[in-house]
Amino acid sequence: MPNIKYDKQGGITTLESKLLKKNSESEKSKKSYNFLEKWMLRASKKLNYLLDSQGKYKCRKDKTPKVIRIGPTNLCTAQCKYCPREHIHAGGCGYMDFALFEQIVDWAEQNKVNDISFALFGEPLIHEHIFDMIELSLKKGLRTGISSNAIKMGEDYADKLLSYNLANIEMSLDGYTEDEYLEGKKVGQYKQAKKNIEYLLEKAKEQKSKTKFNVHFVDAGNVSAKNKRKFVKYWSEKLKGLNYVTSFYYEPHNWAGTRADIGKNASFIDKLLGKLELKKPCVYIKGLNIDWNGNAIICTNDPTDTAVIGNIKDSKIEDIYNGERRMKYLSAHEKGDFRDLNCSKCNVNSYWPLLFIKKRIVNYFSK
Repeated sequence: MPNIKYDKQGGITTLESKLLKKNSESEKSKKSYNFLEKWMLRASKKLNYLLDSQGKYKCRKDKTPKVIRIGPTNLCTAQCKYCPREHIHAGGCGYMDFALFEQIVDWAEQNKVNDISFALFGEPLIHEHIFDMIELSLKKGLRTGISSNAIKMGEDYADKLLSYNLANIEMSLDGYTEDEYLEGKKVGQYKQAKKNIEYLLEKAKEQKSKTKFNVHFVDAGNVSAKNKRKFVKYWSEKLKGLNYVTSFYYEPHNWAGTRADIGKNASFIDKLLGKLELKKPCVYIKGLNIDWNGNAIICTNDPTDTAVIGNIKDSKIEDIYNGERRMKYLSAHEKGDFRDLNCSKCNVNSYWPLLFIKKRIVNYFSK
């Protein structure tokens, strides 16, 4: 791909499109639950496992998070068509200082955090100290996982990752063919990424790895219906004998209204199913996410600065987690009052995830 500039660690530093308006005029805002959603909120606490008998988030009782998602960097080796990197990069780009990471995992160990996940807005494998970060997390007794686009995951990296017996390794390959991948990822690294994933899975089988694997693509309109089925069948075979996630593709969400343009590529059926979904209290705001610069982010699906609820360089992690800004989000979802939040434009969470059900049906019959 022409005109792509990289830093010395392999992160793309150029943007090929202008900053989109945070709140697209074409994106409808949902300021509160509708009548049926309010009835569901009162009548179906068992369906929504996040809430207690009083309709409050159970995580309110936890003074510390069970899971911390960390972004070692917000730079990436791809420039996916569905990624709102214009917003992700708006406040600057960089790599997490190792000393800051040490602060996070020390706190996590002391406060009985269960999991550390290297999965936020960038490609973790381009951080020069990523393996030191993984080793320290494991040394602290934390279950550790990582998400990657596999472009930099050559044989040496794959062998290293497998040696750690991680809890999970998630890999994205946005297309069944090279052309589909190029349209989805906007980089010409299909053969390399596919080869890297195949090598890792082959070695995992040889080692009888207990890691849980995930190979998927995001259905952003670049993969044909026929090739969706081929993708599922192909990677089901490659994953056979391993512990793996059976969801092979995901619907692109609108990133809290910043990617309303992506929905325009959806099929008529998908648009119809999306309109029939019912909004509910969201799972994504119950944990804690920390970006490369120390920003604590309420939700992995909101790339704007409004989702920043504090910075661990300025405040204690426990004060941010139990602070007023996070509680505002919890209360909003409990009551269904989204007027001041980007959640009003988000299309991620629902009681009846019809698009997810459709995807599982395709996955099942494609194997």
